[in-house]
Amino acid sequence: MIRAIRTFLAIVAAFGLAASIVAYVGSYFGTTMDSLFRWAVVLHIGVFALLLPMYAVEYSALKDRTFFWKRFAQGLPKWVVPGINLLGLFCAIHFVLFLVQSHAASPEVKNGEYVPNNHGKIVKVLTQPEYLTLKGAELRLFATGWMFFYFVPTMYWWFPRNRQQIVGSTYPCP
Repeated sequence: MIRAIRTFLAIVAAFGLAASIVAYVGSYFGTTMDSLFRWAVVLHIGVFALLLPMYAVEYSALKDRTFFWKRFAQGLPKWVVPGINLLGLFCAIHFVLFLVQSHAASPEVKNGEYVPNNHGKIVKVLTQPEYLTLKGAELRLFATGWMFFYFVPTMYWWFPRNRQQIVGSTYPCP
């Protein structure tokens, strides 16, 4: 039963990862957050639906402040942690790029004009191509976050760990 649940969670996480990659690629071809709104909500909820069971399973180990630096990677392939780090860096780069491109504002259509809106303050007026470029960057920002947050549970649930794999472990493994 546990194996079936792990497999189900791994497959759901892998689909979320694949969907986030599709959204990222689509952002270069005119897809925006507005056009994917329902899927964006599903992807956001899915992240929590997959991370909460991880939290529940690892709750006792999370009290150890070194869990994410040492214990999380035990029993996983060596490439998983560098993959997590690279995706985190990729997400951070897109975050900074979006802040720079948008002047820390959200691209909107207000009174028929394309504008970056920063909490009610219009930063400047954009052309339609500039607006669409920002909307693509906005989706890439979210898509890279989804990639990061789906990659972690995909790897966690896909590669089951057991006590024999984790030498010196004092916490129960799934």
